[in-house]
Amino acid sequence: MFPSAPAPAPAPALALLALLALPGGGLAGPAPGQLNANVGNLPVLKKMQIVGGMAADIKEFGHQVSWLRAGRHMCGGSIISPEYIISAAHCCVELNLTISEIVAGSTIIPNRGRGQVVQIAEVHAHPDFEPLSYSNDIAVLKVAPPFKFDETVRPIAVMDTNITLHTGDPVYVTGWGKLSEFSSTAASILQKVKVQMKDFETCKQRYGEIPMVLTDTTFCAAADGKDACQGDSGGPLIYKTPEKDYLLGIVSSGKGCAVKEFPGLYTDLRNEKMRNFVTKVTGMKL
Repeated sequence: MFPSAPAPAPAPALALLALLALPGGGLAGPAPGQLNANVGNLPVLKKMQIVGGMAADIKEFGHQVSWLRAGRHMCGGSIISPEYIISAAHCCVELNLTISEIVAGSTIIPNRGRGQVVQIAEVHAHPDFEPLSYSNDIAVLKVAPPFKFDETVRPIAVMDTNITLHTGDPVYVTGWGKLSEFSSTAASILQKVKVQMKDFETCKQRYGEIPMVLTDTTFCAAADGKDACQGDSGGPLIYKTPEKDYLLGIVSSGKGCAVKEFPGLYTDLRNEKMRNFVTKVTGMKL
């Protein structure tokens, strides 16, 4: 499904997907943006996409953004305020801010003049991101100029911790990732797919066979033949209520795409450590 961390030798290679680093990429200097120090120490990973989904309406998912590098979609993200986006720490691999930009308000990538295009002013990857377990896989990006909210560009609320979810509850993933694990191309139109929350202990046991140790900063979700995949990394997993949508998780990692025994892995925005990190960077009370 999504990016996966490379297993240390001599463990067998994993069929896990991660963010594709750009050839010749590197850390940009302080201009035009600021990069927190830990990002430069991340390993070079691969990238991820939606399998078994359908075309999405940007008016329904106005928080969704595409993170472009040299004009190519590399990761997703979610708008949480006029200036801030939540994405994944592993998307910060080999980051070069001089060739990066954010597109909002368009379901079509490349956007060719559609939507709003902003630059990345600051990147904050979680300092405790662990590439072997994908724990703490969260990053907060500050953009400039701020987004102008309208019917196609708007923020999404971070998950309300007073809401209780159960195994089997429906949740939604969106992105421009690959339409299948072995596809050579990504989707040009934003895709959405409904998946279900999976039992964490069962999921943890399955991934432990790889071996990959899951922590409480992660949760699992999937459905038969449906999943996120390469290119979807950093994008949103949404929980819908009659009143509003909530950003429940961040597309993080997994084994393959839509592999039945291995649900997709998502950074859990109910986790106190993840929420505190967002608050520390943005000043927002979640």
